[in-house]
Amino acid sequence: MTNFSVEGLLAYRSFKAGAANAVIQRDADQSRSSPGPKAIGTDAGVKVTLSPAATKISLLLQNESAGKASGAVGFDEFLESNHQQIKAQGKNADFLKEMPQDLSPERQTLAQQAANYLLSHHYGEEKVYNNRTAENPFAPLDRVALSRISFDDSGLFTAAERQVAFLEMTNRDLVYRKETYDLSEKLQRTDDSAPWFLVTSFLRDAQLIGTMSEGEKAWRNWPPAAELEAYAASMLRNDPSREPTLPEYQNLNNQDKPILAYMVGKDGSGSWQNVAVEDLASDTMPLRLLQSLIEKSKTSQPEHPWLSLYLSIDNLGR
Repeated sequence: MTNFSVEGLLAYRSFKAGAANAVIQRDADQSRSSPGPKAIGTDAGVKVTLSPAATKISLLLQNESAGKASGAVGFDEFLESNHQQIKAQGKNADFLKEMPQDLSPERQTLAQQAANYLLSHHYGEEKVYNNRTAENPFAPLDRVALSRISFDDSGLFTAAERQVAFLEMTNRDLVYRKETYDLSEKLQRTDDSAPWFLVTSFLRDAQLIGTMSEGEKAWRNWPPAAELEAYAASMLRNDPSREPTLPEYQNLNNQDKPILAYMVGKDGSGSWQNVAVEDLASDTMPLRLLQSLIEKSKTSQPEHPWLSLYLSIDNLGR
């Protein structure tokens, strides 16, 4: 996948619904990029943990009100402040020292790894946590999860994690915008009976709206998806047979795997993973259910009880 520079990602982070502009390629210097994410194997020694806090996060990501509209307030300033801190202070930026509420070693590892990745991949800076890798812990997640993490201001995720999640999502969005623009050019060369640049752009953004958190919707302030689809249909004279097939967005919506788990390998590197409920009960992922309980969170969302599952998976694929 194309890796855009952090300046390009921030410059193109916001665009109007249906915008049919070409994306100017601002690739990141490959020499500054950390190695791509490595899949965690199925050999013994891989530890998969669903702690109470991790399960709470899973339920947050499933909740329709997750990433509530309040997450949009001051979001641009949040992104810009983090960016300027790193530009001025490098690995000494204060927000990189923030740790998550969950004090488990695995959760701390992922937060520190996100800070390392932000520094090394996007800015070419030295790691702030030398005993952690600089791999992207959010690479396996779909756009739905990335959006909700980016706009969640409850404290479940650190500022660095939110910044990484948003930059990852924006990079994928820009790649997708470029692919749909290329499709428009191809259609326009062979058939000038419709404004294909607008048609594909409205259909593209209607699809993206379905993966946005409430916070992202409020931040972008786009019309509903049905309205964008109607615009596209009218340009095709309401003939569904003319609707183009859009390129595939990499890992758009993986909500058939609603459980969020963090995985830490023998080498100490970790990543967030979407896990299906049936996988937890399968022979390929043996687990031990220690305890389950219902609790209320009085500090975040008191109207929603949290189901906290204590799951310990000692080996994967045994």
